[in-house]
Amino acid sequence: MKKQNVRTLSLIVCEFTYLLIGAAVFDALESEKEEEEKQTHMLKRQGYIEKYNISTADYEDFSLTIIKLVPHTAGVQWKFAGSFYFAVTVITTIGNVYFHIVE
Repeated sequence: MKKQNVRTLSLIVCEFTYLLIGAAVFDALESEKEEEEKQTHMLKRQGYIEKYNISTADYEDFSLTIIKLVPHTAGVQWKFAGSFYFAVTVITTIGNVYFHIVE
């Protein structure tokens, strides 16, 4: 293997390792907070059901109507895949900014 090929392969392995570590850090930092917010939402949901004396089905119908009116992202964001995507976005953004500054 040529020296240039070894260097390129090493850089790819290092960057991929960096991305995996970054994704693991983001996942560890953000997923717990997201779970706490989910629990808070569930407690508020139960509170509204009890406060306004509505059935669970009526509450679900009401909340689905509201959700359809407001654009949102679906699913849990800070799982490992979302964290990996964020790490890639950070690297590419920093690379683009650095490239334009150096240019």
